[in-house]
Amino acid sequence: MTPPALLPYLATAFVYAAFGTAAVAAVLRALGRRVDGPPMLTVFLALFFLALTQHPLPARATLDCTDGGVASILKPFATFDHVGRLWRYWRNVPGIGVTAFATSRVIQAAVMNLVLCAAIGAAYARHAGGRWAWVKAFGLGATLSGGAELAQLTGLFGLYPCPWRTFEVDDLIFNIAGVMGGFALIRGGRAAESGAK
Repeated sequence: MTPPALLPYLATAFVYAAFGTAAVAAVLRALGRRVDGPPMLTVFLALFFLALTQHPLPARATLDCTDGGVASILKPFATFDHVGRLWRYWRNVPGIGVTAFATSRVIQAAVMNLVLCAAIGAAYARHAGGRWAWVKAFGLGATLSGGAELAQLTGLFGLYPCPWRTFEVDDLIFNIAGVMGGFALIRGGRAAESGAK
């Protein structure tokens, strides 16, 4: 995806996430719950991630379901097969440069998944406590990623007659790894600070 196409895509997801976060905060306030920064940042980033995985919603009239919709990619680490093909192409075709990598939707999606999910994990680590925090972080990553991928696989849980986005095993792997990586980074930093005192 080129930068001119990427910016409106990100901006729309940002708006969805902002409205969703405001709605969650309003409900929590109405229930008399405390609403503060770190948990709400986690909510915002999670909603931003979910919005990115689902929008733009297709027009039913243009949705092509003749072959069952968009096919799933069930092979683990298929992303690395794509990177290998790009690498061979880059090495054998003079003058291509790194644009083949930078403009690859597969690589863009993998990097975006890792970075955004790492941000979710890092935000969660700032307010997660207790001895089960690591398990909860894994559960957060698995729930977010599993929900997003299941929505893609089922055409938004049956609201559409077929999937229009690709269900990928790699997305599950990268998303959960991103959440756990971001969580570990913040928790490791805190542990190092505590040990230094």
